[in-house]
Amino acid sequence: MGRRVGAVFGVVLGLALLAGCGGGDDDSGGLPTLGPSGPSESVSTTPGETSAPASTASSTGGPPDTIGVHQRKVVAVSASDKAAADAFIAYITVRLTAYNKVKVDLDALAKTSTGAALNAVRSDVAGLRSRGQHTVGEVWVDVTKVTARGSAATLTSCMVNTTVDVDAKGKPLSAPKPFYNITSTLELAGGKVWLVKTIKFGGDNPCR
Repeated sequence: MGRRVGAVFGVVLGLALLAGCGGGDDDSGGLPTLGPSGPSESVSTTPGETSAPASTASSTGGPPDTIGVHQRKVVAVSASDKAAADAFIAYITVRLTAYNKVKVDLDALAKTSTGAALNAVRSDVAGLRSRGQHTVGEVWVDVTKVTARGSAATLTSCMVNTTVDVDAKGKPLSAPKPFYNITSTLELAGGKVWLVKTIKFGGDNPCR
């Protein structure tokens, strides 16, 4: 998620799904960008995790043309904290899916983000499309701290990443960045829905 995870959630969702995420306030680093999917898709769900739709496997000998966003440990004290953490993971899933498909689902994006975090996805997808690239891989997301007070929340996350950007033939363009340390802010829209407002991909300390 550096610029994008993979490009993480890239799978966002170096999921992180994920070498490359980015744009806007995410310090040119975020989940990897993702590319066009095949004619059929499936959703795999395991208790305790959230998974993005998976695209058709690669037939070029490169990594599988799939993405996944998996929730791991979430440290949340209040119901509001947990709701904000859930919103963050939903955003990472929408973000990484957009990078894989190289297409933005504006309705889904608007339901999970606003401001710089929203614009980063649109900008990153446009860049991927212009280069003929997309993102593949998976990310495992820990929310290590979240504080929701009134209509604002701050959040820190550590993401284990295997995402990477690939070219039109499915060839990886770099090695995945194994970890992403993320800080994010969220706002409560209409008093009901948490939206990710800013996201910044920082260091690469291992997740514990």
